[in-house]
Amino acid sequence: MKPKNHNETTGRYEDLFLLFAQRVEKALIVMLVILMMALAVSQLLLQHPQIRHLLVKVEQLEGNPYPSASSPAINRIRH
Repeated sequence: MKPKNHNETTGRYEDLFLLFAQRVEKALIVMLVILMMALAVSQLLLQHPQIRHLLVKVEQLEGNPYPSASSPAINRIRH
């Protein structure tokens, strides 16, 4: 047989759990919105060539030629 106040205890626990779950849900939604905004801002910044040049390492290396086949370093490797 369950004690008389068992339902009261269970009800209070459920209320506390629902309150906690609502707070966690709100925090997750806020974090998701912030991350989505950060993603959008970062993608917009990458559209600007001068900013993209500062942020992306590959952008800085683009257009730099590899050493030609006649360079001394390549000739040492082949022999």
